[in-house]
Amino acid sequence: IALFVLLLRGAVILMGKITSKYIGEKHKETETIINTGKPPKNWTYSLEKKIAKLKEDSREPGRILKLEKKAKNTCLDKLEHLIKYFKTSPLLEDEETRKILLDKLLKVHQRWKEKDGEEIRR
Repeated sequence: IALFVLLLRGAVILMGKITSKYIGEKHKETETIINTGKPPKNWTYSLEKKIAKLKEDSREPGRILKLEKKAKNTCLDKLEHLIKYFKTSPLLEDEETRKILLDKLLKVHQRWKEKDGEEIRR
């Protein structure tokens, strides 16, 4: 019984840390977006590397455009997930805070939709 209790306690602690990391990342990403108007680096890091490599080669402009579009769509999808998260998150101070945050995120979403992939990230 003691071993079971210890294992259960360890599982609860581990789940708490995982949840905290997950929620913390969402809030940091949101802070980055609101403060800079740009997506967090971790959203497009691998695509950025591929685009930079292709730009050095410069023989495949069509592939670069494809990756730029993919980067834009990735950013828009992740931003939409953040918006959905904050619509229902109980971790906001009050409804006024939720409204302000969602308003800012929706404005950024609209701006990103109107720009191409490179403009969003630069």
